Amino acid sequence: MPTYNAEGVVVRVRDLNDTDKVLHILTREYGKLRCVAKAARRPKSRFTPAAQLFNHLQFQAYTGRNLDTLTQVEILSSFPGLREDLVRIAAATYACELVDEMAQERQPLEPVFALLLTALRLLGTPEMPVEPVLRGYELKLLALMGFQPVLTGCLACGAPVEGSEVYFSPGAGGVVCRRCAPEAGALRVLPRAAVEAMRFLLEGDLRRAHVLRYSPEVGSSMARALEQYLEYRLERRLRSLDFLQQVMDTAGR
Repeated sequence: MPTYNAEGVVVRVRDLNDTDKVLHILTREYGKLRCVAKAARRPKSRFTPAAQLFNHLQFQAYTGRNLDTLTQVEILSSFPGLREDLVRIAAATYACELVDEMAQERQPLEPVFALLLTALRLLGTPEMPVEPVLRGYELKLLALMGFQPVLTGCLACGAPVEGSEVYFSPGAGGVVCRRCAPEAGALRVLPRAAVEAMRFLLEGDLRRAHVLRYSPEVGSSMARALEQYLEYRLERRLRSLDFLQQVMDTAGR
């Protein structure tokens, strides 16, 4: 496909040289692409407005050996609601970095594209709470990428996991029963309500994440468990996660 048209979301922006930028774009049609936006570092370039994180684009590009090059671009949405709130900016930045890290180039990922677009729309809605949207996004993205955590029974023996507290193994990839826990490696002890909330978010519509109500303890337990699980899968900690946590702590959310 020497020249092609695609719809995508900008998930990363980096400088290429003194004038150009490289955009990592998660597309509906072709998965993640890396495209050069010529002269996008210059204020008057026609590509400068489009070369912004989160932008939802319709674009044309031609295929290069290592990088593709944008030739035409239309901004379908810039999610202005996102850009008016620092917590939402941080949350969307994290969502974009996470999918950029997990997606392979030119691997068709239309369900992942749809999930990201939905998450950005929800995060850009002022009345939508940020935390359940992010937890649902993390869980659904893991599932779509083949890393869905086991939450319905012990991942080792299949037995029901009973009690008010549940063992979760980030390394093994889910919950374990008390009998199998010693063999499962590093563990977190989660309130049962946290596991039930994770199941609700994983199995339900992300657009309904806001109906879930849980205590700060449950929210913190979910966040830490998924943080450790993602770090194990990615083999590193995402830079945007520290920024997100700092911003949320400052805002008291």
